[in-house]
Amino acid sequence: MNELNFELGPENEIQLLKQFKSFQRQYLAVYLLVMGADWLQGPYLYKLYNSYGLDLTQIAMLFLTGFVSGAFAGTAVGSLADTWGRRRICIVFCCTLLAALSLRLVNAYMLLFLSHILSGLATALMYSVFESWYVSEHTSRGFPSEWRARTFALATLLNSVVAIVAGILANALVDIWGFKAPYIASMFLVCLVATTVISTWTENYGSNQSQNVRLLKTLTSGLVTMATSRNIIVIGIAQTFFECSMYLFVLLYTPTIEEAINDAAGSLSPNVPLGYLFSTMMLAVMVGSLTFQVMENQAKKGPRFCIQFTEDRLLTLALAFASCAFMLMAYQGHSSTTNLLLAYHIFEFTTGLYYPSISSLKADAIPEETRAAVMTLLRIPMNLGVD
Repeated sequence: MNELNFELGPENEIQLLKQFKSFQRQYLAVYLLVMGADWLQGPYLYKLYNSYGLDLTQIAMLFLTGFVSGAFAGTAVGSLADTWGRRRICIVFCCTLLAALSLRLVNAYMLLFLSHILSGLATALMYSVFESWYVSEHTSRGFPSEWRARTFALATLLNSVVAIVAGILANALVDIWGFKAPYIASMFLVCLVATTVISTWTENYGSNQSQNVRLLKTLTSGLVTMATSRNIIVIGIAQTFFECSMYLFVLLYTPTIEEAINDAAGSLSPNVPLGYLFSTMMLAVMVGSLTFQVMENQAKKGPRFCIQFTEDRLLTLALAFASCAFMLMAYQGHSSTTNLLLAYHIFEFTTGLYYPSISSLKADAIPEETRAAVMTLLRIPMNLGVD
């Protein structure tokens, strides 16, 4: 059906494009609210826990708990989305994240521990179920498969804008109300996500709509799909290496830049404006996303360069640049704050290339029947690798 869409005449193509734009807005409205809620939590999480009197080891243990939860609980619940319904599991995500954020406001280590168990589950769902819903709806509505890359690239670009705004907003909220304020704002956005999903999204499934399908059978189907597809295995390896590095970066970039600035000043410096630093790094993500769009459009028009920048090659390019950024952090970061900041922004540029590339490749490689199961299974090595 996707091939026939281009044989229907200009008027029908225009009508189809209008329908696609409307559907794209429907998805992006939810996606950007989800990512806004997530970004608000980022800049000051380390500082919030520091204000609770936790040291880096205790904070790392909380992060570790989240990754373990994502690897096991997230995989179990996410895999059921193919049979229970992706929209329904998106609502489960909202309830889980609301509970996690509520617990994060309490200065009690065991409750924070529980908060990260829940947020690990929510994160696993966030990076699998929403995208699975979109790809399924895109296909069922008869839109050309190559238009998916447009949505993923636009999502990454707009996500960068949301992240910039979230960084600035987090900075302002902390200045006025303290370190807990961004998390309260995040809870408000999660409520908007739940309301929007319930009111505007339709349900979709994988191959079996029965809620009585056993978890083991769902996971087995996903594992069989992975084992019989070399492309899925390669995508999973690339995802594991890149996202392991990314989450380690998230954990360590704040104390590392503060230490570098203090070393350069020879004494304790005033508080680093982390919200503004976060926003400039998101500008780098935006540039990466725009680069993906330009390169991908050129690839469709035909090679103008020696190399045609297809999605798999853009992913390879992102991995190569990310490696260079981490080498710069490791060997020059402590001796030069400028080099450290440069490395931060190079790495964030690569994330702008990475996300639309990996999403497009997964959409093409993973069959619809087991999409959510496979996508959550692919996150297990990443979660365990960070641990």
